[in-house]
Amino acid sequence: MQISAVTRDPWETDFAALVPRFTGGLSAISSALIIYIIFRSETRLSSIYHRIMFGMSLADICGSIAMALTSLPMPSYMPKEEIFGYKWTGARLGNTFTCDAQGFFVFFGMGCMFNYNAMLCLYYVCAIAFTMREKKIKKYVEPL
Repeated sequence: MQISAVTRDPWETDFAALVPRFTGGLSAISSALIIYIIFRSETRLSSIYHRIMFGMSLADICGSIAMALTSLPMPSYMPKEEIFGYKWTGARLGNTFTCDAQGFFVFFGMGCMFNYNAMLCLYYVCAIAFTMREKKIKKYVEPL
């Protein structure tokens, strides 16, 4: 007797709709906490590190909230879904505009976040490898 396992695509399970809601919400809350800590500090946005982390956190909030919405902004009826054989799980309450807006905020937020991460790496290269002081980085590197 052979027992065959039924394989399902990941987007056909509730797991694909629920996990991004949890992780995206947790990421947005964590980024909001970073912004709160920055504004509670004495230096606020006067240090380069705080400005980079502030921008990265704002971008992460945009991308994470859009990611956490998962299937909610998707149109309730998608004709191509039947053609390609996809069956998305989760509630779909939106239209094409909300779906496009979600896509914009996901890619804008994640793209900006990766760029801010590159700037943070550049800041650390200047501060640690080149032993540049904050004033020198502000004068020569930051305007670029």
